[in-house]
Amino acid sequence: MAVLILIVIVAAAGYYVSLRIHPFTKCRVCNGGGKHTGSVYTYAHRKCRKCGGSGRKDRLGVRLFIR
Repeated sequence: MAVLILIVIVAAAGYYVSLRIHPFTKCRVCNGGGKHTGSVYTYAHRKCRKCGGSGRKDRLGVRLFIR
């Protein structure tokens, strides 16, 4: 039982370190490009509304545990 608890603690610490080193993931809407292309006029584009044009979003763990 103690070994299982130790494994869980080590895994949680590893996940926390991973969140601190890599807090962002790419935006799923614009696929990390930061812009959204039009469906009719495909040459036109605008900033992605979901990420604000940055192309990245906070990871779930960052939103829950850090910020």
